[in-house]
Amino acid sequence: MQPTPSLALGIVAGLAAAAASAVSYLVARHHGGRTGGAGVRLLAPAHALMGAFSLPLTWLLWPDAVPPVRGWLPPLLLSAGCYLVGQACVYAALLRMPASRLAPLLGLKVVVLAVIVSCLPGEPLVARQWCAVGLAVVAALMLKREPTGSRPAAAGGFAIVLVGCLFYAVSDLGILGLIDAFHSPCAQCCPPIGRLHAGGLAMAVTYVFCGAIALPFVPRLRLRAAGDWVAPVQYAAAWLGGMAALYTCFGTVGLVFGNILQSTRGIMAVVAGAALAHLGWHDLEERVDQATLLRRLAAAALMTAAIALYVFAGT
Repeated sequence: MQPTPSLALGIVAGLAAAAASAVSYLVARHHGGRTGGAGVRLLAPAHALMGAFSLPLTWLLWPDAVPPVRGWLPPLLLSAGCYLVGQACVYAALLRMPASRLAPLLGLKVVVLAVIVSCLPGEPLVARQWCAVGLAVVAALMLKREPTGSRPAAAGGFAIVLVGCLFYAVSDLGILGLIDAFHSPCAQCCPPIGRLHAGGLAMAVTYVFCGAIALPFVPRLRLRAAGDWVAPVQYAAAWLGGMAALYTCFGTVGLVFGNILQSTRGIMAVVAGAALAHLGWHDLEERVDQATLLRRLAAAALMTAAIALYVFAGT
């Protein structure tokens, strides 16, 4: 049976989103030693650029009838604020561990989401979802084990990743609320828009808001030479390109399959890390023995399987 064009597009977009995420982590780690101030010199101009690019997109996607502010502003503040904190945590973790360890560990977001959802009123998690949480924890423990000769600073990166996953998980809940607010606004005020349209609008508005927060910091950084903008441009292109591909994936194959495709970034990061280490890029990736590489690949695959089990069990 041949895949439909929309399915093929969704699969390609999902894998592209995973690859772009892995590339953005490598860019951040590559420039991490050259940018001080907790990553402000990288993250602030990068988000200002993403906000500038998203501004015309917001104008194009904005509905004719404006949804009530009280419906979409609170989830926007929640998603954008938690996202920025999560980004700062990921950047800090990248200074302590290579992307080949970080990217699979971000799958721990499913554990955080499970804890949050279990505390909220509504349907409880099923047994298979808790099994998925257990698999994710096992994968994380496999990744937490440091190879012989790794830097001691890498130990603190695991805790920072957990904090980042917490804020990313809360941000995801805010994004879902933002999409719902645009998708199903008050019928008396304005008609609803399509889910894909609402998702694109939510993404654009979020990055415009984040860009507005980052913009006041940019003049203080004195990025006057063209070379000062290389890292922000590279990071912004990789990250925002990945987000655009991810929303395309969600709109064509749905959230369930889309999340599974996105989780393959861990496997991609491990493979890319091994290749970079072999080529001598030791500022990006530490060279490890074959047993450690195979353990990381197994852990990344196990994390992907855990996410797949979690999202399928919830449908």
